[in-house]
Amino acid sequence: MNILTRYLLVGLANTALTAALILLLTFLGLGVYTANAIGYIAGIILSFVLNSCFTFTTKMSLPRLIKFLISCGICYLINLIAIKTCLDIFVNAKYSAQIFGMVLYTGCGFILNKLWVMK
Repeated sequence: MNILTRYLLVGLANTALTAALILLLTFLGLGVYTANAIGYIAGIILSFVLNSCFTFTTKMSLPRLIKFLISCGICYLINLIAIKTCLDIFVNAKYSAQIFGMVLYTGCGFILNKLWVMK
């Protein structure tokens, strides 16, 4: 299995955990934003662990975690810019804009992780 496939599998696992946790915590009565924050924190932790051990087979460390969090922040900003740009051009394309942003987030995340975070 190649590195990109492993990266995408980790992304699917991360997304599944994040969504399941957000929905469960919301169902249990936690506020929307609290449930969202807890879900994303869990997803980011899972993503870091799986990408370190499974995708890139590197040792986990605090400096690598910090770089990973910076990478997530950069990718999220790219995602937001992509969504806004798409909606500025195609006003009613809210779903397409989300997908476009997600694709850019994933692609940029893979590149940053491969070349900087997990190197």
